[in-house]
Amino acid sequence: MRKWIYKIWTTLLWVASSVLSLTALFFVAAFILSSIPVNSSLAQSTEEDAIEIFVTSNGVHTDIVVPVVTPYLDWRSKLPLHHFEHVDSSYSYISFGWGDRRFYMQTPEWSDLTPEVAITAALWPTPTAMHVAYIRSGLAPTKRQQPVKITPDQYIELIKYIDSSFQKQNGSYLHIAGTGYTSNDTFYEAHGKFHLLKNCNNWVNSGLKAMGMEAALWAPLPFAVMRYLR
Repeated sequence: MRKWIYKIWTTLLWVASSVLSLTALFFVAAFILSSIPVNSSLAQSTEEDAIEIFVTSNGVHTDIVVPVVTPYLDWRSKLPLHHFEHVDSSYSYISFGWGDRRFYMQTPEWSDLTPEVAITAALWPTPTAMHVAYIRSGLAPTKRQQPVKITPDQYIELIKYIDSSFQKQNGSYLHIAGTGYTSNDTFYEAHGKFHLLKNCNNWVNSGLKAMGMEAALWAPLPFAVMRYLR
């Protein structure tokens, strides 16, 4: 009996030690690789026709916010207002986030998060969704709402990047009907698998890199994304 108890105890210690070691390795790698910039020679645009976008953070998750209408695209043509419960033509900005589909659907508030959902999202490649929210007016620059001025060419590259993240059917984004946290947001099916090494913050960071903006080599945490925008 004691032998079995000893085996169980040593197994639990090994599991706990492994989890702690992997967690420590993750944070060390995040710190080191996020300190290595790419496109470091390219600053924000100062041209008169620059387009102002925002990158936002809630401390865990980051999003990209862009104008609804520009000469290059009216997002309402791809994300029709009738997909949203209470959005009209007065809304001037739109927010995009990419992430674990189940996590998005089952965690409207952090208090709703369960260990099983969190562990599955972190350790196993899972289906993804695009979270889209219309915003009535522009955002005020804050520590967690960083404005970024980009050129028209950079914005076109960002449009291509965001568009490629959506699953499509007959050219239309695949809407997940009946979803959303509020009356001005909803979800769409997305491309790619979510896991610890490729998460929502990496998606935003990759969008910045796609435009040629200065960004981190790898950015799994919000600070790694936001540090290059301040």
